[in-house]
Amino acid sequence: MLTPRISEDIDRPLLFTTVLLALIGIAFVYSATAMPASTTEHGLYLKQLLWLLFALGGGALAAAVPYRIYEGKTAWLLYSVGIVALLLTLFIGHVGLGAQRWLGWGPLKFQPSELAKVVTVMALASMLSQRRVDLTHVRTLLQMIVVAGVPFLLVLKQPDLGTSVCFMMILIAMLYWAGLSPLFLFLILTPVINVAASFYFPAWIIFAAILALVLYRSRLRLVPLILVVAINLVVGIATPQVWAHLEPYQRQRITTFVDPSADSYGAGYQIIQSKIAIGSGRVAGKGFLHGTQKGLEFLPEQHTDFIFSVVGEETGFLGSAIVTILYMILILRGVHIAQHSRNRFGSLLAIGMTSIFLYHVVVNICMTVGLAPVTGLPLPLLSYGGTSLLTSFLQVGLMQNVAMRWREY
Repeated sequence: MLTPRISEDIDRPLLFTTVLLALIGIAFVYSATAMPASTTEHGLYLKQLLWLLFALGGGALAAAVPYRIYEGKTAWLLYSVGIVALLLTLFIGHVGLGAQRWLGWGPLKFQPSELAKVVTVMALASMLSQRRVDLTHVRTLLQMIVVAGVPFLLVLKQPDLGTSVCFMMILIAMLYWAGLSPLFLFLILTPVINVAASFYFPAWIIFAAILALVLYRSRLRLVPLILVVAINLVVGIATPQVWAHLEPYQRQRITTFVDPSADSYGAGYQIIQSKIAIGSGRVAGKGFLHGTQKGLEFLPEQHTDFIFSVVGEETGFLGSAIVTILYMILILRGVHIAQHSRNRFGSLLAIGMTSIFLYHVVVNICMTVGLAPVTGLPLPLLSYGGTSLLTSFLQVGLMQNVAMRWREY
């Protein structure tokens, strides 16, 4: 039973915002599936409501158990369980929408990659909270990269490019919070920038020039210098091979991101219809349950990946702005909790959970308005999906855990 002192330290804005977003999500899942002619199951909002009850219990449990128990051996045990679950997914996982991402029996399925993000944060927080950790040491950085890289590769193999990149974003955010200099963060990110720039040769030349200048001015020791150059050379050589082995739909998503109209009836269809839906909402929207793009089912995956498009069409700019502000509050409260925690592990745990929310929210909303490729990432708390909702509440529960015990060293 929680003591009065702990209950007084609950972050109420975070709790209120989380529950409100989940309830808004259930309302719009209902709206997205309520059309009589809909090919999607009509009772999904009831399932989401049931999942919300489980998620509330899971979040409460995550908040009640002192977070220090996850430090050290427990973190690595949970991380190992997460990796095993991802491995099992590759061999016996259920296939859906062209990917093998789910484990389960009968109608009960869950997505191990969602839980893997949480346990990866725990493992990285445990490593980074050690007193003698030297973030400038090559061996230390390589260990961190391996911890995030293993689930990254396993999720990429499913294939799920959007979720896999999240592990790298978690790593960058936590390294920055732990005190790694911007120079080292840039050098870690150079392989990613290298891949992105390789699709346009002039951009790659500019990137290579900037990297050469940074390496010259940084005066790195010989081993790190050789390592950075070697990794970028390998990435540059391997990028065409990786591109050739991507699934056709993944290549199409990247190419149509640049010009959706080039394939307006194929891969660009989703982005075009989403932009039409959001744009047609104008200032105040068409009214709840009155979205036409949604009603005529022009909008794909409207109860999952593109639920923000339904919000935009039916509530307009005002409703979209309110939802966005609620997400900003959630993320800023997470940063506030991380800043005020006296315990290094707790601070890193909170910022890691916050970074997951930040990545998902930014990528999903940018995707719906055409500023990012279609990735298949759900919008936390709003999109339909039991695993996503449960994981989101576990993340918030762990953030509340740190908030309630901020005085502990």
